[in-house]
Amino acid sequence: MTQQHPIDWGTVATLNVVSIFSQLGQFGIGFVVLPVWLAQHGLNATELGILVSAQWLGMLLGLAIAPRLNVLFGHAKVIAMGLLVAMVAFALMLSLGQSAWLPAVVLIGLGTGLRWIGLEPWLYGIAPTQGRGRLVGFHETMIGIAPIVAPLMTNWVGIEGTGPLVLGLVFTGMAFIPLAFAGVAPKAKLAQVKRAPGQGPSPRNFILALGLATAAIGGITEAAFSGLFPIFGAGRDLGADQMVSLLTYFGLGGLLLQYLMGWLADHRGLVFAVLVNAGMTILMAIVTSFPLGFTGLAVTFFVMGGTITGYLTLAIVASTKAGHGELSVNVRLISMAYTASAIFGPLLAGFAMKSSTSEALIWLVGALGVTLCGYVLIQSRRRVLPDRLPDA
Repeated sequence: MTQQHPIDWGTVATLNVVSIFSQLGQFGIGFVVLPVWLAQHGLNATELGILVSAQWLGMLLGLAIAPRLNVLFGHAKVIAMGLLVAMVAFALMLSLGQSAWLPAVVLIGLGTGLRWIGLEPWLYGIAPTQGRGRLVGFHETMIGIAPIVAPLMTNWVGIEGTGPLVLGLVFTGMAFIPLAFAGVAPKAKLAQVKRAPGQGPSPRNFILALGLATAAIGGITEAAFSGLFPIFGAGRDLGADQMVSLLTYFGLGGLLLQYLMGWLADHRGLVFAVLVNAGMTILMAIVTSFPLGFTGLAVTFFVMGGTITGYLTLAIVASTKAGHGELSVNVRLISMAYTASAIFGPLLAGFAMKSSTSEALIWLVGALGVTLCGYVLIQSRRRVLPDRLPDA
């Protein structure tokens, strides 16, 4: 393969390390552990759903403003802004207590959105197009460490006290260290996808549509599951330590299965990979709906960790293979679809669980997988989605 410029593997490695540390603090603690911590302080399904949705709303705001900030200040400074905002949020929760919960969760989401759009277009723009599926899978594997290590560290410091908040503050702050050694980021621009007059949609546009649909289903599923899992766990008579341990298995699946998702998309096509991912999610939801013991739940949560996380992995793969516009535009579209839908996930799950039982969370996960499968099969039957798509 001929390249005009050599790949800056040093910056690729450095940005992955930045992602690992920031994901540990902002997502591992902020999005995975924090709902369990909040539930330990007496929040019910509706109250928890509102706070978690506010967190995703903050992320959506970060995604919306990050591209313009990239143009004004550069990718590295936007990443630093995102880290600093999240650190302020954890500090507010530590110093002000319950009165700071709502603004703090919004700030955690805002910081995560800024860091996401500051970092990922920079990272994926370095890689050759032929291997972007595998790079996305590798990157998602690396940041998949967060939902494993964060619950494990929480078990070590204890879930009830301020330990989780301190961990979130420390992990997020550590991301500044590798960021200082990253290479020079390319100059960002606010590119727009343009279509010539009278030009119909291309197969790549439909691949982007598939990515957006996958991201939307993934956002609702991820936010509903991670936000309302403590209520589901209480319905199964699980203790706080058991819930944190199950979240660790969930994160382990997200860590180990993402490269496989990227490989599957590269070698068997994106459509096939999405169907396999959604189908396995449905199967695991069906199995989990049975009265399983802790070991059985650990197995199903491991697989669901891989498939639920896999929705976003495959959606980002779609963004790298779709359209002819700026890569950052496609990544932003996918990110905003994922995050906007995630706002409604906890609200939907909270309403369903309050109206029926805590088991409604698992039914919702399965129903969303069925919805995505139906969409893909209908579009494929209409020959809108190609089975395979060559790299750009």
